[in-house]
Amino acid sequence: MSSTAPIFIVGPMGSGTTLMRLIVDSHENIAVAQETSIMRAYLAHRWIPFHRHGGDWYGRLGWSEDELDVRMHDFYAGMFERFAAEQGKRRWGDKTPWHAWHIRELRRVFPDAVFVALVRHPGAVAASVSERFRQTWGGAVSHWVNTTTEQVQRGIEQGDRLLMVRYEDLVLQPEKTLREVFDWLGEPWSDRLLEHDKVHAERGTARKVEGATRSDQPIVTDRLAAWTDGRTPQQRQVLADRVGDLAGFYGYDLTDPEKLMPFHVPSAPERVTMTGTMLAERRAMFPALAAELEREITPWAGKRMLTPEAFGVLAGPGRKAEAPAAKGAAARPKPLRRALSRLRPARGPSRG
Repeated sequence: MSSTAPIFIVGPMGSGTTLMRLIVDSHENIAVAQETSIMRAYLAHRWIPFHRHGGDWYGRLGWSEDELDVRMHDFYAGMFERFAAEQGKRRWGDKTPWHAWHIRELRRVFPDAVFVALVRHPGAVAASVSERFRQTWGGAVSHWVNTTTEQVQRGIEQGDRLLMVRYEDLVLQPEKTLREVFDWLGEPWSDRLLEHDKVHAERGTARKVEGATRSDQPIVTDRLAAWTDGRTPQQRQVLADRVGDLAGFYGYDLTDPEKLMPFHVPSAPERVTMTGTMLAERRAMFPALAAELEREITPWAGKRMLTPEAFGVLAGPGRKAEAPAAKGAAARPKPLRRALSRLRPARGPSRG
């Protein structure tokens, strides 16, 4: 692995990606930016938003997709490199949870990229997502199922360029977990990684950062089972129905959040983190989950190319335009308004 390979921290929302960012960023060689969502901008470069011929613009200038990707690399890498250099660091990274859905595209733009993929108990993630964003409980559980499955599939594709880390191992066994992470990254170990809060306090990092994590808080374990407070029997049933045996693949028990089963493979029984190559070995240990782990996942809306057809703004080839509402009928939301509402950020908590 290159000593300057960019690092992308990904995972379901509420899975501990901010904590991992703060820790990796506290390393003397690495600067990790807060959420940038640059791949949304990349998709907009690939296809001018909501324009029928938006995917042809660079071809009309005589550019190929590969040439566009090289230019995008130079543009984005240059911005991140300056960000790192201003902090006296030689390596950069980005923490955007939603980039879990853009791993293939990130490798197109950054061929030497590596990925740290977080996973956390599905109940904890569902509680965080349903409370912080406009998601029903069922929608939040599905977010965990789909995102973690996407990470396993892309991890197996990426092989040793992706490392999956359980949040629970990170907080319960921080030194063992982080030693594996930084050995995989090819970076020297420092005991200061175990006191990232002090490092950030000395730097003057803002205490309030993205999510519910604070830069001045040390690694703690008191949030592992906090999600169980106030959960209804109906919510627990939805969790069981939608997650099912997938919980066991990651070593989770849906009835006891403090019960953590080993997350390893026979070829590396002492490890607590898992490369994509190991994920393939792990998948073979759960033949009953083959269909679930290999199914084609309906992409999250933020992964879609911003074509008119993708959001129903215009009728595409072979599709009929939406008929106008009859006189006297209730007014329908305009297609563009509907499309934009799917991308609008949450304004407050929502429970389901």
